[in-house]
Amino acid sequence: MRRNLAFILFVFIFSGCEKVIDLDLEFTEKRIVVDAKINKHVNSKNGFARVTISKTTSYFDDEITFIENAEVIIKEIESGVEYELNFSKENQYYIEIENISKSSDYELNIYHENNHYQSKNILRRSPPIGNVKQGQRKSLNNDEIEIVTSFKDIENDDNYYLFEFGKGNLQPADDIYIEGNNFTFSYFINKNKIQNNELEIKMEGIDFQYFKFIIQVIIQTNTQNGPFAAPPTSIKGNIYCVNNDSLNPFGYFNVSEFDTFTLKDINVN
Repeated sequence: MRRNLAFILFVFIFSGCEKVIDLDLEFTEKRIVVDAKINKHVNSKNGFARVTISKTTSYFDDEITFIENAEVIIKEIESGVEYELNFSKENQYYIEIENISKSSDYELNIYHENNHYQSKNILRRSPPIGNVKQGQRKSLNNDEIEIVTSFKDIENDDNYYLFEFGKGNLQPADDIYIEGNNFTFSYFINKNKIQNNELEIKMEGIDFQYFKFIIQVIIQTNTQNGPFAAPPTSIKGNIYCVNNDSLNPFGYFNVSEFDTFTLKDINVN
């Protein structure tokens, strides 16, 4: 009898603690997300500016809402020349720029719904990619292959770089231990991210703040939908709202040189 009573009491206590909790995962105040960059190839004087603007979404919403009606202007501070970017079919604002300055700050200005968003940055240099080849080492994941990349660090400067293997597979790097020297490193990538046995590798110079920003983005999003799809928490970038700092957007404005290398005939078997 005591055993039966104890069992009934146990069930009553734990079943009585059951409670339905409603989680409100909707954003009460949406902010904008900005992915802005000026890029020039290491072997060219000219380049382009590209800005993507979207809105934060609710937790379970995978669809990105792009902003098409913003006014986007980039200004070269030294010359005072302004470039107004046009919205394109690729859900981005875009313009080609001649003779990108290596010494002048560039100022980004976005005007949308009576708010003014702004940022400044200066060109960060990048060395050319020396070589890329497929490695033979195996990772713990049998679905991954080794990509071996080489480059020579720019001397006499604190440099930070961002590598992208295919689309959205990011690897930041710094030169703290390789100052001015040749460097080779390995990156393991899933085979299903390689299309037609080819992979494009992009290398660009970045500043220290962007270096830290990208690390946090990788940690929080694992780059599954691209680094600027919908950050789950507030990651401080370098863009702010001029008229209301409580509306500071997510995202970053980066100005950089870049180089690319296409690795072909990759063995994915």
